[in-house]
Amino acid sequence: MASWVFIFVLLPVAIGRRDRRRGWTGGRPGLPNRVGVVPLGLGAAGLLWCMVAHYRPGATVAVSLVPEDLIGPGPYEFSRNPMYVSEQAMLLGWVLYFGSTRLLGCTVALAGAMRYAVGREERTLGDRFGERWQAYAANVPRWL
Repeated sequence: MASWVFIFVLLPVAIGRRDRRRGWTGGRPGLPNRVGVVPLGLGAAGLLWCMVAHYRPGATVAVSLVPEDLIGPGPYEFSRNPMYVSEQAMLLGWVLYFGSTRLLGCTVALAGAMRYAVGREERTLGDRFGERWQAYAANVPRWL
């Protein structure tokens, strides 16, 4: 949780505050910049929903690079990667809010890394869960 706060709140704010803020006047965000709070809020709500789906009350979750089970309920009914979608929504929100080209570059770079990671993760899931994974992947889009 602390790493999410650092990566998706503290770091973007630090970068955005040090970059030229496009759309700001008199030290305040303009209307187009303030629209950034919408994807920011939706992304934060999406991450919270993912956490609820992952960490059910009383359940223990093993930390492993090899998944123990497929998670299907909640946000995973709409996207195979709702955490990545939520994280990108938050970053897009910060890009819009600050009007920051540096944040845009960071967001695009992270999106590329996420796309690469998803390919690796899906191969692992296919190997581990076989037909169950194939059925899930056929019915749920990768992103949205």
